[in-house]
Amino acid sequence: MTIEERFDNIQNQLNTVCELLQLSITSLNTKKAVARFLNKSEKTIDNYINNNTFIEDKHYFINENNRIEFIPFSIVEFKKNPKHKIKIIESKREEKISLSETSSKILKGIIL
Repeated sequence: MTIEERFDNIQNQLNTVCELLQLSITSLNTKKAVARFLNKSEKTIDNYINNNTFIEDKHYFINENNRIEFIPFSIVEFKKNPKHKIKIIESKREEKISLSETSSKILKGIIL
């Protein structure tokens, strides 16, 4: 077996494992399960939906029963890459500063 064939074999096995993993995390499709996984309240999940932190058709979709259903793979990515925690605020000098959500809230009271 050549190196290329071994590499292709390993790649195929990795793809299979990824597909099985995605099938096994289907329990992350309800608000309660997502809240538990992210260690947040269900109200926070509602806020994420309302303020577009969770994007429709990326993090969730509306199913045939007109209910929100979450996309497990995107929820896992959301937890791995918490870009939602960084807020950009503008100072009066038109400079942009990147801060965490908590720091942003504290400084908004001082600046404004």
